[in-house]
Formats: sequence, structure tokens, C-alpha cells
Amino acid sequence: MTNKTIKKILFSTTILVLFISIIFPISAIGQAYNAQVVLDLDWDADELQDVVVSRDEVTELELELKFKINTGDYFGKGLVMGYTGKTALINIDIIDKSSWCYTVLEVTRVELNISLEGDSTNIKLFLLINENAPAYGNGFIKIKAQCPQLALLKGFEKEFELHFSPAYIPIIRTDLPETNTKRIKPEEKAVFPIDLENAGNARTIVIFDIQNVPDGWSATISDEVILDEGKGSKAQAYLTVVPPSDLGFHYEEANIRVKITPARAEDPDETGNPLYANFIVQNRGSTSQGIENYLFWGLIVFIFLAIALLMLRGLRKKSKKKSS
Repeated sequence: MTNKTIKKILFSTTILVLFISIIFPISAIGQAYNAQVVLDLDWDADELQDVVVSRDEVTELELELKFKINTGDYFGKGLVMGYTGKTALINIDIIDKSSWCYTVLEVTRVELNISLEGDSTNIKLFLLINENAPAYGNGFIKIKAQCPQLALLKGFEKEFELHFSPAYIPIIRTDLPETNTKRIKPEEKAVFPIDLENAGNARTIVIFDIQNVPDGWSATISDEVILDEGKGSKAQAYLTVVPPSDLGFHYEEANIRVKITPARAEDPDETGNPLYANFIVQNRGSTSQGIENYLFWGLIVFIFLAIALLMLRGLRKKSKKKSS
């Protein structure tokens, strides 16, 4: 069969389809000729499962929109060949999403070529997570792709749903309700309250590390503090600093640094950026603390010297008697 004969058959098929379209509904034509518009939306599902969307950062996802007209081997194929060279307008819209995210498509309408092989295009989706997004919660975006009626072919639409997870946001706020500087006497101790507030999106454990403690000083802090999941949940920790208190006059100062690190309570290895708080303690005054030790050893030395002196006097007396 020559190319000329094939063209005649296709032309005759097109004329026949146009004639039938006057008598029968379009949907019946599509069924009769086994021709149907199909839309599909693809994305890397594995990548989306592994990718964690970070707050305050716009995430760009790439979607592939595919357009094709499925047909039989005869009349349906001829019908599509009659549309070759024309384009189909495809609408794509976001119809639903998680309440704690913003999302927008790069374009909402595209033109795709009509052919037996089909056509496709890439569309970018931009995603931004709100502060109240639950860590590792189930996020979703529902997208509808719709192809209007193509003359003799019935229109087609389909909904697609993408799933993603927002990241854990390890953010805390700290405040020193009193002060970070105190002057105390050697026999006293300085206590600093530290207010903590959860500004992230999950249950958070706060880890403390005391640094720069001078020799002779001691510093302790509350054990790890847990901040509940709700944003704005609060707790308080206490730093206690004890200065040297040995006998004598003291005029010393310590600058102690506390490293404060937030971490996810369920996985302490997942930490955020640490915060630092500096505390200055001035040790001023004299103390007699420890004098009892000096008195004890002084008494021992006195007794030893007294015994030695008595023994020495006894020896001298014996020496005088012998000489007389």
C-alpha cells in the first residue's frame, strides 16, 4: 500500500468522523474510535520521601506533565493523525494542601503538541513551610490537571497528590530574668536562673555545657531540660557558681560561659545551632573558713615542741647532776 493510498484512507476517515459527529455525541465518537485523552503527572517519589523540607527556605520541586491520546490501531489512530500539528491547552492547578505550607506553580497553563507519540513538559512547584509545621508530619499537595474538550475528543481531568515531610526546627529562645553578673562573698554562692522557650516545631531537649571554670571555682547547672512540643512552651534552668573560700582575703572574678544546645527529644543526635550565655561572678571579702585546720595543726606542732622542750630540760638536769 503506497503512501498516497494511506493518505486517502486517513482523509476519508476524517470526513467520516466529521459526519458522524453531527449525528452522535462526542463521547460516543471517542468510544467508537477507541481514542481517549490521558494526562499523567510524575515526580521522584523516592526523592520526596527522603527530602525534608526546611522552614524559611523555598523548596523547588520539578514535576513532569505527560499528555497522550490513547487509540486503537485503525480509526482512532487516524483520528489523532488528523489533529497532528495542533496543540492542546492543559490547565494545572493546586486545589488543596496542608494548612501550614504555601505552594505555587511556575505556570498554570501549558500547550502540548498532539501526536501519536504524545508530549510532555516540566513544571516547577515552589514550596514554603510555615513555622507551625509539625516536625516530620504528613504534608500533602493536591494538584488537578485538566484538558478541555478537543473537538471530537472528550476532555479529561485527573487529580494527583504529593506527600512530603517538614524538617525538625531546633530553635530555642533564652532570657536571663535577673542578671548575668553578681558580686558575692567567699562563703556565698551565685545562682542564675535561665528562662528557655521552644520556638521550634517539636518536643525539644536542651543540653548544657559549662565552660571556662577557673581553678578553685565550681559551677553546676540543672540537668537536661525538656521543652514540650507546642511552640512557646517554657522551662527554667539554674546555674550555680561557688567561689573559692579558703582562708584569707579574696578579690577574684570568674567569667563562666554556658553552651546551650537544642536537640530533638526523640533523637538527641539531631541538634540545632548552640546558643551561648556568659556569666560574671565577683568574689569579694575575707573569710576565716579553714582556720580550724590551721589551729589543729598548730596545736599538734605546739604539743610536739612542748614535749621536745620538756625532754631537753630533763636531759640538762641529768647532765648537771652527773657533773656535780
